[in-house]
This record gives sequence, structure tokens and C-alpha cells, in this order.
Amino acid sequence: MRSPQLDVLQGLLDAAAEGLPGVTSRRMFGCHALFADGTIFGLVWKTGRLGLKMPNDAVFQELMALPGADPWTAGKKTMSQWVLVPAGFHDDPALLKQWVRRAHGLAAASAKQGASSPATRRAKTPKDEAHKPRTRKGKRE
Repeated sequence: MRSPQLDVLQGLLDAAAEGLPGVTSRRMFGCHALFADGTIFGLVWKTGRLGLKMPNDAVFQELMALPGADPWTAGKKTMSQWVLVPAGFHDDPALLKQWVRRAHGLAAASAKQGASSPATRRAKTPKDEAHKPRTRKGKRE
């Protein structure tokens, strides 16, 4: 059963992203997550915190410098570029919206850049299939 607190946080995150272009949501890492054109940028972490992905180092450092911001850790792994925003953002919709918009902008730019990359457009060829690693019994993965 879901925690009522997580439902409230989901509502806050969704409201902060309302009206932004290309936003979709689905479950990721076992929690509610938001995507900009297919690139994840925000989530409600199961510990009752909102997380934003900041793939720009200066923006990441700016958010991490705020009192109450924490790196997002899943178990023993620290998730790079992710910040659990200060809990005070939960009571300040305008501030939360400001940071959600920044995370969305970075994700949308990343998605756009990835879509124009030749590596992401290239179709797989029979040669690609021939170079797949073999399993122990000689079968292709």
C-alpha cells in the first residue's frame, strides 16, 4: 500500500511540472517519475523526498548548496546528477516549480541533443548482430 505522504509529493511534483512541454510520467525505480521527451528529470523517492536530475554540474552544485539538499542514494549507490531537494520545497510551490522547470529544461535539451546524434539514429545492421557476445553455450544473447 502506498503512503499518503508519497501521494501528496506526487501531486506536488506533478503540479510543479504542469504545462511544461513533452512531460510524461510512469513508474521508474519503483516510484513515480517525470520525463521530458523521454528523458527522466524528476521523481518521488520512496523515503518521502522529491528528486531532480541536474546533468549540468553548475546547476547541480547550486541546488546541492541549498540547506537540506542531499545526494540521492539508492542503497549504497549514490546516483550521479541527482539531488533530493530540501524538504522546505514541499511547502513552497513556487520554489519547487522553479527547480522542476530547470530540471525539465536540462532533460529536454538532453533528449533533443540525443535525438540528433548520429549514434542514436543509426539502425542496427547484420554486422552489429554478428558481434554480439556469445553465452557459455555459444548462443547469441
